[in-house]
Amino acid sequence: MRRLWMSAFALPGALCAQASESPLLALPHGFSVDAATVLSGAGTGTLVWSDAGFDTASPAAALPPGTPGTPNFSTWLPAPLDVDAFSLGHDWVLANDFGEIEVPPGHWGAITFSVRRTTAGLPGSLIAAEVARPDGAAADVFAYILPGSALPPPIVGIPFRAQDSTETATFQGGVPANLDAHDLYVALLYLENPQLAALLPPPTIFFSVTAAAAPMIPMAWTPVAGLRSGATVFATTWVPATSSWTMPVPYLAPSALGLTAAEDVDALALDLIRGRILFSTDPAMPPPAGARNAVLFSRGTGSNSIYRLPGLPIRPVTTEVGLGIAPDDVDGICALDPGGPGQPSQIRLPFMLGTAQQPLLPSAPTRLQASAFRRFDPQTNIETLESWMTGWPPPGNPQPGFAVVGLAIGSPLGPYATLGLFTRPLVTNPFQGHPEHVTQVIPPSFSLIGAPVFFTWGAFSATTFDLSLPIGILL
Repeated sequence: MRRLWMSAFALPGALCAQASESPLLALPHGFSVDAATVLSGAGTGTLVWSDAGFDTASPAAALPPGTPGTPNFSTWLPAPLDVDAFSLGHDWVLANDFGEIEVPPGHWGAITFSVRRTTAGLPGSLIAAEVARPDGAAADVFAYILPGSALPPPIVGIPFRAQDSTETATFQGGVPANLDAHDLYVALLYLENPQLAALLPPPTIFFSVTAAAAPMIPMAWTPVAGLRSGATVFATTWVPATSSWTMPVPYLAPSALGLTAAEDVDALALDLIRGRILFSTDPAMPPPAGARNAVLFSRGTGSNSIYRLPGLPIRPVTTEVGLGIAPDDVDGICALDPGGPGQPSQIRLPFMLGTAQQPLLPSAPTRLQASAFRRFDPQTNIETLESWMTGWPPPGNPQPGFAVVGLAIGSPLGPYATLGLFTRPLVTNPFQGHPEHVTQVIPPSFSLIGAPVFFTWGAFSATTFDLSLPIGILL
């Protein structure tokens, strides 16, 4: 096998990332959109699917044909209501009982989120810069790796844009789109890895509807007037025996979250195992005391607090990611932690999502961005690992060059076998940062054995050079 020669890494220069970033870039996700978003086949109660990678085709409003018995997510909502929060309950919310971020030793955690159309962002922030772009920020997915995470320091405590609306084709010109609910797990499991989803119990969808839609909540869901509210979290469960969803019922009353029935939960990350919740409320429907912080924490026992960094003075996560006061708002949120040896992920997240490693060469620039994830095609029964890279060309007058990706088994230090070589730039690549990707088939006998593999990318020109952090994922 060919090797990535270490002598090539001594080239001078560095590249600046010009695209989506972080180990969460290019991930698939499920989402809903608001009434002003024009997206083929999508309504305000439709779960829309964005597959992995960078795409010029509009997201799908239904799952492709897949494994028999896969839940029918096109029928989960039995009434035409406007959904504005969504979770499968697989979120891993890292916090103590007071809402302070608390990352267990050896773990890493992150949130991904979307913002409301009215969001402006703090001056000079990443969000403010995205708001100023033609496609706006409301259909982008942002990521924030939590302080205390066991990841390389340059990517911890930093807000990133993980996906742009142009990269998921939710924006194709005209009026910018708006994601008003989103969840990574539904797509990682049921779109990309139905073979792993089949190992879990039938899914339950936890959701809320807008306050404007609350009067139309069917009496069959609840006869209690105070629960037919935009602040109630409902639940519906897939029943394989009947290939149908149960009638939605209240799961969390507004009072369980410390809210009034007049408010509106518009983002939800529900951690069923640890009994922790992240959520947001619509700033247009405030309690008497005024708009709440845009990311709140609760145990579901009648109170809430600001999700924040440890210690005093209080430093809200919203400020750290570049959000100001209302009308800035989070309208979709997901929380994750791949777990550790003592606390493994109950959904096998390390098999589906890659983890950034320490730099391959401590003195080398590492401003290329890379991610890795698992995919399974039920039509062919082929399982693959896929890695994406962005971050080239640098600003100014870029020089022609090439990118290379290597794969190592067992250790991020190598040795590495070359998987792909890409000449750049290509005029057919329309995305910022000139993303490239590579796919590695997993032999069936190696599937789920738990052996770590690592992807590392490099980009070169006559005078520039950069590496990505190695990204590790389990076979």
